[in-house]
Amino acid sequence: MNYRNISKKTIITLAVIFTFLSLFAATQVADSTVVAEFKGGKITMGNLNKRLSQIPPMYKAKYETVDGKNELLDMICTEEVFYLEALAQKIMDQDNFFDRIADQVKNTYFSEYRKDLLKDAISLTDEEKRAYFKENHDQYKDRTFEEAEKMIETKLKPEKENAFIEKRKQELIKKYDIMINYDVLLKINITAPDSNEVIIDEKIITSSNPEINRTVGDLIATLDILSKRTQISLRTDDGKKQYIEKLAKSDVFYLDALEKGYDKNPMIAANVNQIERNMALRTVYNILVVESIDTSDEKLQEYYNTNIKEFSTLAHRKIQTFGFDTKKIAVKMRKTIKKLIKKNKEAEIVALIAENSVYPKGDGILDHIYDNGIIPGMGKDQVYCDMVWKTKPEDLSDIFQNSKEKYVFFRILEDVVATAKPFEEEQAAIKKSLMRTLSKEKFENVKKKLETKFALVTYPDRMIVRLSAEEYFNKAEAAQKRRRFNDAIFYYDEIMKYHKNNKDDYKAMFMKGFLYAEELKDTDNAIAIFEEFLTSYPEGDLSESAQYMLSSLKNKEDMIESIEFEEK
Repeated sequence: MNYRNISKKTIITLAVIFTFLSLFAATQVADSTVVAEFKGGKITMGNLNKRLSQIPPMYKAKYETVDGKNELLDMICTEEVFYLEALAQKIMDQDNFFDRIADQVKNTYFSEYRKDLLKDAISLTDEEKRAYFKENHDQYKDRTFEEAEKMIETKLKPEKENAFIEKRKQELIKKYDIMINYDVLLKINITAPDSNEVIIDEKIITSSNPEINRTVGDLIATLDILSKRTQISLRTDDGKKQYIEKLAKSDVFYLDALEKGYDKNPMIAANVNQIERNMALRTVYNILVVESIDTSDEKLQEYYNTNIKEFSTLAHRKIQTFGFDTKKIAVKMRKTIKKLIKKNKEAEIVALIAENSVYPKGDGILDHIYDNGIIPGMGKDQVYCDMVWKTKPEDLSDIFQNSKEKYVFFRILEDVVATAKPFEEEQAAIKKSLMRTLSKEKFENVKKKLETKFALVTYPDRMIVRLSAEEYFNKAEAAQKRRRFNDAIFYYDEIMKYHKNNKDDYKAMFMKGFLYAEELKDTDNAIAIFEEFLTSYPEGDLSESAQYMLSSLKNKEDMIESIEFEEK
């Protein structure tokens, strides 16, 4: 009986054993289920599902798995214990806490206010759209007005909305008597904040409402909480103008929104609460993790010395490679090349490559070969790369087979050694690397301490919906029909994990081995599974089929090895 016949017999056997089942809907874990507890609070499945719903679709699939939900629960728990510590340290009572989030809060108000302003105010008439179509007919060649109408709306509506908001902004600027002192603004030195002492009290924005007034000192005080991108933009005159005008716009809309009672809006309240929470988390993280890391010159020097390779140029080699279809030709050519090298006959070597080598391009020269398992122009080839780096620079390499099964040897034309970059020039990079490395370790240590301090207990098993063996088998069969064999294997693993009864787990293990052998063509995994199957279940309806499968897989493997040996 051959391998293919065994497979058919097995399929028939399995069809009898695993009859098609009616579909079952998996029971969902109730939102009220507590999946974590800590001092003063708890996390429910509803909390986790809410967070899951907020994840962008392209990332959501990852967190819908069992492992993904565990990871998400861990993140939520970490956030909770850090927030509890922020409350314990009274982070939000700091003098500048609310100043640091003021702009974010105002943007939240503006966003909702803008949405309401535009909701009923903007409409496009048929006359406007037709007029635009007529004026810009070249943009819509071969389209009727009806065919282009949606495109026209997409173009005109944002323009009309921006014009409407701009008009309202001008009305509010007039209402609050806003004046921007551009002369003072352009004198500010952003790159050297301490040099602005002479103008520190001068106003950049003046208004009839004192809440809108801003001085040079106010701007300098907020620099450290601005994004790097904003800080860089403020180094130019145009960047300063745009930033201040944006602040003035944010202020007037915010004050007008307050007058209209937007502070009672539940959505705004929720967003503001999240902004406050995020700033508290960021602040306590900086205190407990970032600021606790020693970045003195001595520590930087120590880190530099310990990780010198990270701050060094990469060693690389330049070679001239010779490739041939058979080992016999390669042996002959190596002898010839060796003689030509000794006689320094470079022209003859180049001619020989052009006439005989399977790699004649560029005279066989390959440059910038790093010790990374990759050969430029040829791709991943660990054997080849290892040969490049173990061959002495003065030697002609031994003959070996590369990943393309060509017989190759080479000579090293250039050996560029790694060189350490000066400490003084690399200090910023050293500090960044040290912070990245140590902050991870420090974070984990702080996290464990906070979990203990606030008595965090998690119940990850409560998030898992346990299905019956029949339901798992059904899901596996459905996955196989869609040719999602790895998904099917996952369900068979679940059966083996949760239904250890020498019946369901028995069938699931066989099916797992079968899929590895027949569908995924993963011989090594299939052999391992069938060997374990026969050890665990020496007797049973499928034991004979498993033995046939195992013998066929091993015979097939032996046959391939035999063929490879004969070729060599």
